[in-house]
Amino acid sequence: MRTRDRMLPVGWYPASVSACKAEIEHFVMGTTPLPPGTTVYGGIVPHAGWHFSGKAAARVFFLAAKAGQPQVVCVFGGHLGANSPPLIVADDAWETPLGNLTLATEFYQPLAKRLTLREESPGDNTIEVQLPLVKYFFPQAKLLALRAPHSNTAMELGQAVAAVAKELKVSILVFGSTDLTHYGPNYGFAPKGYGSEAVKWVKEVNDKKFIAQALKLDSPGMLKAAQQDQSACSAGGAVAAVAAAKAQGARKAALIDYYTSYDVMPGDSFVGYAGIVLEG
Repeated sequence: MRTRDRMLPVGWYPASVSACKAEIEHFVMGTTPLPPGTTVYGGIVPHAGWHFSGKAAARVFFLAAKAGQPQVVCVFGGHLGANSPPLIVADDAWETPLGNLTLATEFYQPLAKRLTLREESPGDNTIEVQLPLVKYFFPQAKLLALRAPHSNTAMELGQAVAAVAKELKVSILVFGSTDLTHYGPNYGFAPKGYGSEAVKWVKEVNDKKFIAQALKLDSPGMLKAAQQDQSACSAGGAVAAVAAAKAQGARKAALIDYYTSYDVMPGDSFVGYAGIVLEG
């Protein structure tokens, strides 16, 4: 049995069971419930590390878990260019502070028959930072971990995951991992200068464009917005999740939380975070 070890340092998420549980419970306090009877197919979550983006991510997982407990949770990461094939985490289990997550190995061969995949190397944060949240909210579920490129292949990947789940008669929830605008000197992107006007522009214009496309479940629009406006660093992950959710019946989305790292720690460089639930 091949188990993938934790790679991210403690600054990304806690190391102990008690610390993970305490932070998660704090994150979800006061979360507004979804309307009764809402069907949830997954969500879009940020991945900057729990101190910055953990609240938005935890609230999406929390609401999805309240709606149902699937057999498999799929997390689509990103940080890939348009020419990359999708990457698959092909281990048997993945370490988390809350216990190992069993990986959904039954998906590997059927997915490889549908599209070209390459095995993913450890170290990327887009998926790993979500793992304790998956283990906490879906303790009995297996994990399917994939990274999607910034291209239409992301849509094909999401559709393939949904098709394999149907073929295997397995219930799934799908989550796409992306942060939004990376603004400031740390990222070489500051078209509106610095200070309050720059923060206002990111929140009310640039991030809003990508979020608007996501709320419409418009995958091509999400890719275009991210490409043109630098409004998402891992649009492929979010697009794959939207495609998989739509293939299962998702018809709308709800913005659960939005803020930026400036709201947590003000500075000239900051990043936007959105938590979105994909619904029926």
